[in-house]
Amino acid sequence: MNSQCIVLILCLLVYQAYAVPAETKYLDASEFEKCPEDTNAAGDCIAKIINTLLPRLRHGDPELNIPAYDPFLIDKLSFQYSSGAVNGRISVRNVKLYGIVGIKIQKIDVKRNNNKIQLRIYSHQPKINILGDYKADMHVNQLQLKPKGKFNLTLFDVQSTVNTEGEIYTKDDGKRFLRLTDIEANPKIGDMIIKANGIFPDPELDEIALNVANNYWRDIYGIILPETRKSWVPLLLRLINQALLKVPIDEFTSRSD
Repeated sequence: MNSQCIVLILCLLVYQAYAVPAETKYLDASEFEKCPEDTNAAGDCIAKIINTLLPRLRHGDPELNIPAYDPFLIDKLSFQYSSGAVNGRISVRNVKLYGIVGIKIQKIDVKRNNNKIQLRIYSHQPKINILGDYKADMHVNQLQLKPKGKFNLTLFDVQSTVNTEGEIYTKDDGKRFLRLTDIEANPKIGDMIIKANGIFPDPELDEIALNVANNYWRDIYGIILPETRKSWVPLLLRLINQALLKVPIDEFTSRSD
């Protein structure tokens, strides 16, 4: 559950926020130097633009249909989980993610082969707070659990590495855009505090479960992130590609071809 939310946050690291596509409105690049496409300096240039725009767009942009993103709101997400003796379905609703504005892009590596693009994005975030409602239907060996309640996760010192693959394409108006075809995220967390209720009918059992989760969260996190990848990758790609529709490449880069 927490991994899916974390990875969703990472879509904002590429080009600031998700948006509903508009036909004529694009992000204004007039104040920025154009980034070279085929040199090592391209990554530093892109990182500088993102670090400038990310806090500026915190409250959204109505003309571009970009909503406010801190807190970042998630109406509903769910995923199927199956690993060893544990399997089932987990859903979260009314999720709010705080702290996105604190993300700092540290470095971006860019590789290009004709119209194929690879980006590796390194970022740091001091603190993330994620809260909302959850519901699950889980089987642990022969035991069936149906926990339901509220959760509150606080993550500290989040170091993220995001690897993406994409392609450059040209729209009918002649403008070039980047479309991502795959993404892999590997956030590393310095510490995490987990709070929740409704895990068991008995509040004392809830407290015991939370103590175990807070003591062994690294092991739990290491299992959940890859196990749920097939659930969050399609959503993540859709959100990022919607955002990239606001970013005509030639407005932000100088072509060398």
